[in-house]
Amino acid sequence: MKPEEALLYLEDKAFLDSLFGYAYKRCSSAYEAEDLCSEIIVQLLKSLRRQEDIHHFYGYAWTIAQRVYADFSEKRKRLSSEATLTTNATAPLHAVIHPIDALINQESNADALRRIQREIAFLSKMYRDVMIMYYLDGMKTAAIAHKLGILETTVKQRLFSARNTIRKEVTNKNMDNSNLTLKPVKLLLIGTGAPSGHDPRVKAERLFSQNLIYLCKNTARTPKELSELLHVPMPFVEEELEIQCRGENGHYGLLKRLDSGKYISNLVLIDAQDLARIQEVYRPYTQEIVDKAVHYLRTHEQRILRFPFLSQPPEASQIAWSLISRMIWAFEDRVKQRLTEKYYAAMELHEKEFHTFGFAVKETEEIELNVYGCDGIQALNLCGYRKVYAANIYGPRLQKHFNCGHQMSLDPVMMLTLLAIKGLKADSLTEDEKEVAAKAIEAGCLRKENDALYPNILVIDAKDEDAFYALSTEFTDSIDDLVEPFADAIHAMIKTYVPRHLIHDYPLFVLQTTCGLINDVIESCMEKGVLSTPESSYGSEGIWMIVEQ
Repeated sequence: MKPEEALLYLEDKAFLDSLFGYAYKRCSSAYEAEDLCSEIIVQLLKSLRRQEDIHHFYGYAWTIAQRVYADFSEKRKRLSSEATLTTNATAPLHAVIHPIDALINQESNADALRRIQREIAFLSKMYRDVMIMYYLDGMKTAAIAHKLGILETTVKQRLFSARNTIRKEVTNKNMDNSNLTLKPVKLLLIGTGAPSGHDPRVKAERLFSQNLIYLCKNTARTPKELSELLHVPMPFVEEELEIQCRGENGHYGLLKRLDSGKYISNLVLIDAQDLARIQEVYRPYTQEIVDKAVHYLRTHEQRILRFPFLSQPPEASQIAWSLISRMIWAFEDRVKQRLTEKYYAAMELHEKEFHTFGFAVKETEEIELNVYGCDGIQALNLCGYRKVYAANIYGPRLQKHFNCGHQMSLDPVMMLTLLAIKGLKADSLTEDEKEVAAKAIEAGCLRKENDALYPNILVIDAKDEDAFYALSTEFTDSIDDLVEPFADAIHAMIKTYVPRHLIHDYPLFVLQTTCGLINDVIESCMEKGVLSTPESSYGSEGIWMIVEQ
């Protein structure tokens, strides 16, 4: 496909709308989305110049979009300058840059590129206007449609469709699976710790990489053995083995090389069918934990409501979202402590910046992990606060708002939420800040009361931090009778399913095999009314901030 043919696809307004929606969902403002969308188009055209034998344009385009967004995210992380958002700001939050401008002078189809550029600018303004009118001005979708001269369905699409990730229309360009003599195995890899620069999972995204690791799951193998098993030439296998040993940081990968020259897995991998067997062993304890969690939350409801939050406290059932996962994790920590004392006291644990474990799923198998996690970030000297810590829980019911390593000072939504702790007049905001406020309301971080904005998430004074966490950790006192029998059951599973060379990773095995416990507790607590059912997966539940004055 020649670049001029691609331009016909790119001038399709429906495609441009989808592309801009993809960018807008991932950016903090329409200006930033405009830049990202333009950069995707530029890189797509450049790529088509180098590779003209493209038969499925849309699949190829979404592949390029994801790669450009990945690069865009990395650049955003590396920004050294800190953007400061103030209520008196007069300059735009983001400089408007059009990557297409640089390409226009080089292209013979400059007019088509200008038309595409104008359409992106139009979409940018349309998305901004709809967000501000709905979330800040309180207008109904019908009124917005009338004012902007568009269909109400278009307004709804701008508001709600952008929340959902564009369905991946990407073809897998990795190594042909037919080369694998075993049935292809997919690894679901989960990590804990500080991922930035230390996460070996980024080197194991290809199916070839994952099957190579899986073949070394319990058995050390030579490159020659792996080459024969996979029907892949030795040089490719040897190169991939070295990549998997080095990982991202050069010394922690998902494989390790033994003195014998053989390679063996460097993480605990559990087959899907084995996980099902393990969970059956755990099941008798699950219902007891659920009953005790429900009783604890009901018993402590008034204590939870009396806590001195800096933000207006919501219902106890919503506050409980910030407690429930910590309650279960505190119990799991107690179980790991008992395992150590009773069975592994003499064992030396391996300290690493980041730890990885995984599950292996074959073609005919399915696995539902229903994992909940929690990512936290910290910043100093922000919006008048000496220190700010923010955390968000995510899982089947809740989307992730931010990752570990996220730059709070470069996130306008979080900055505006901080500024709103003592109340922020909506009419004092610039037009740029109004768009940020609309996104913050949509994300559940802010609420509008009369003409002022306030945090819609839990905000805690640093001096009350220990008291807040005590609301969840004290749960273990009421469940202590289950710690020993649960630890004994897990020890039996460790002996069965953890390879001897990875026995020091038994704490990860506890985390790995009890990952569905939180989900079971959450679902039961919602059924019994002690935990609110989120109206949206992208809301305020499970987010809290701790600020030091």
